[in-house]
Amino acid sequence: MNTVSDTFTPGTVTSGTSTSGASVMPRRLAPLVALPACMTIGVLLAFAVVVAWFPKGDAAWQYPLHQIDAPAHYYFIRRILDEGIGAATHLWPNDAYYPPLFHLLAAGLIAIARLFGAEMSIYTAFNVVWIAGAGLVWPAGMQLLSSYWTCRGVRGARAPAGRVPVFPCAMALIVPLLSVASASHPFQMLASGPLVAYGLAFSLLPFWLYATLRLFDAIVARSAIIRWSAITVLTGGITVFAHPRMTFTWLLFIGPFLLMRLPWRFILAALAACVLGAGAFLAYMITHYKSSRYFNPGDWFHTFVPNRTVPDALRVFVTDNIDGPAGIMMAVMVVAAVVVTIIAVVTEKTGFLRKDAISVLLVVVLFGLLYVCSTALTGWFPNIVAAAWYRAETRPLTMIPLAIVTLLVFAASALHETTIPSPHPFRARRTISAIMVAALAALAVGAQFGGVTSGPDGSITGWGNANRARLAHDIYANMTLTDAQPDEQLTDTKYGILADVARTVEPGAAVISDPLNGSMYGKTVFDVNMLYPIYNPMAEKNGAIFGAVERAFDSGDKTTLLDTVCPIEQDKPEYFLVMGGQAPSLQMFTFRQQYDPFHREDLIAKYTADGTLVKVRDYSDRADYAKGWALYRFGCTR
Repeated sequence: MNTVSDTFTPGTVTSGTSTSGASVMPRRLAPLVALPACMTIGVLLAFAVVVAWFPKGDAAWQYPLHQIDAPAHYYFIRRILDEGIGAATHLWPNDAYYPPLFHLLAAGLIAIARLFGAEMSIYTAFNVVWIAGAGLVWPAGMQLLSSYWTCRGVRGARAPAGRVPVFPCAMALIVPLLSVASASHPFQMLASGPLVAYGLAFSLLPFWLYATLRLFDAIVARSAIIRWSAITVLTGGITVFAHPRMTFTWLLFIGPFLLMRLPWRFILAALAACVLGAGAFLAYMITHYKSSRYFNPGDWFHTFVPNRTVPDALRVFVTDNIDGPAGIMMAVMVVAAVVVTIIAVVTEKTGFLRKDAISVLLVVVLFGLLYVCSTALTGWFPNIVAAAWYRAETRPLTMIPLAIVTLLVFAASALHETTIPSPHPFRARRTISAIMVAALAALAVGAQFGGVTSGPDGSITGWGNANRARLAHDIYANMTLTDAQPDEQLTDTKYGILADVARTVEPGAAVISDPLNGSMYGKTVFDVNMLYPIYNPMAEKNGAIFGAVERAFDSGDKTTLLDTVCPIEQDKPEYFLVMGGQAPSLQMFTFRQQYDPFHREDLIAKYTADGTLVKVRDYSDRADYAKGWALYRFGCTR
C-alpha cells in the first residue's frame, strides 16, 4: 500500500526563481499560510453558525433548561463547586460515577470567573461549555479527521513545490460548515436530555479517530509508532473520560480500517482485546444490574417501541437529517459519493485508496444499520446491535454526520487523486473534482439557512434545515417560564413556589418531594437541599435512603416515617413539599411509580392530623390548579 510521510514538511517548498529575497518570501510563505488560514476561517464560520443558532433572549442565560436530564447536569456542576474536584469521581446522589469532563469544565469556568471577582451562573457556564464544544471542538475535529484524506497530497515529499494547496484549503472551509449543517449533532444533544456529556465526547471523537488512522499508517510504515501511539492514547483517554461509551462508536468506525490496513497479527490481537472487553463489560453489567434477561436478547428492552419506519429511517440517514431542498441535495450528493467510492474500489487495484474506499463504505453501512435498528426494528438482532447505545435513536442519530461527512470528504478526495478513464485523465479528474467541491460548497452554505418565523403558528421556514431551526425554537421554549402548561416541569408558578421554599427552610434542611413534578429544580435553581435533586437518584450505595423514605411514607405509620426521615439531617429539620402531579414530559421514566406515595391525599391528611406533618406554607392561592399545594415540616423532635 502507499504510505505517507509522518509529518507535513513545508520546508520542501521552493520558489523556482532567482529573484530577491523580498519577492521570494511571499511566494514561499503563501503555501505555508494558506491552509492554516483556511482551517481557522472554516472553524470560525462553523462557530458563528452555532452561536447564531443558540436560543436568543435573557431566558436562555437566566433560567435552567427544562428537560429530562438537565437538572442532573446542573446538580453535577454544583456538586463539584460545593465539594471540590474530588466530587468528580462520584457525581450521582448515590455517589456512583458519572462522566465528569463537561461538568468539570463548567465548574472550572465559574472558578476562574471568581478569581477575577466576577460571578458566573451555572446556566451561563453550562451554555458556554456547550457552545465551545459544539462550535469549536466538533467542527475542528471533523476538519482534522477530513484532512487525513484531503491533505495527503500536501504531506511529505508529495507536497507541490511553491503552490497553494487549493483542494485542501477548499475542503478546510467546507467541512466545518458541513459538520454543523445537520440537526443530529451537536444540536440534538442539547435538545435530547440534554446529553451534554455524551455530546462532548462525540465532539472529541474525530481527534481520536484521526490519531488512530495515523497510528495505522505508522505501523505499516514502521515509522513514528511511539509518537502516534502516545497521541492515540492521549486523545482516546480524553474522549473516554468525557464518556466511556464512546469506545463503542470508535470501534464501529475504526474496525473496517483496522481489518483493511493492518497485518493479521494486529487484527487477531484487536479481536482478542474486543472479546476480553466484551466479557469484562458483561461481567460488570451482571454484577451491577440484576436481570434475568441477559441471555435472552429477544426480551431486552421489552418496553421499546419503534418511532420510525425503515424507509423513514433511511431517509433521515441519507439526508443527514436535513429537511427541504438542502436535504434532497444532500441525498443526491450521498448517492454520488457512494458511486465514486465504489468506482475507487473497482479501479484502484492497490494502495491505500482502495482499502480506504472499502473501509468508508463499511462505516456507512454499519452506521446506517445501527441507526435503522435503533429506531425502526424490534427483536433480538436490533436489540444486540443497538444495546451499547441504549436502544434508542438518540445516540445513533448523533453519529449520522460523522458517517455522511466522512463519505463526502473521501469521495471528493478520491476524485481529486484517482485517474478517471478518459482521453484526458488529468483534465477530466480535475474538472469532476472541481464540480464536486463546488457542489459541496453550495450545500455547506445553503444548508445553514433556515429559521423560525415569528408568526402565530410557529411554522418553520427557510432553505436550510428546518429540523435544526425547530430544535432552537423548542429549546428556547424549554428555557422560558410560563404557565401555558401548568403541569410541566418548571412553570412561572412553580418557580415562585420554589423561591419561597428556599427563603422559608433553613440552610441545609432536607426537602422531600416527587422530583418529577419539578421540585428537583429547587436544587438546580436555588440550591435547596432536595432529597431528590434529580429525577433518577437510584438506590445503590448510600442512595438506599431514597427507597427507604418512599416505603416509610407509604406505610402510613407515623413512627416508621419519622424514624426514617428525621435522621437524614441530624441537626436540621426535614420538610415535605406538595407541588402537583408528575410532568407529562417525564413520563418515560421507567420507575416513576416509586414516587406515587407522595401524591396520596389520604396519607397526607392522616399525617397532618396526627402531627407527623405540620403545614408551614400554603400555596393553594398561587393558581387555580394549585389546590392542595403546600410546604410541610416533619414533626421531628430535635
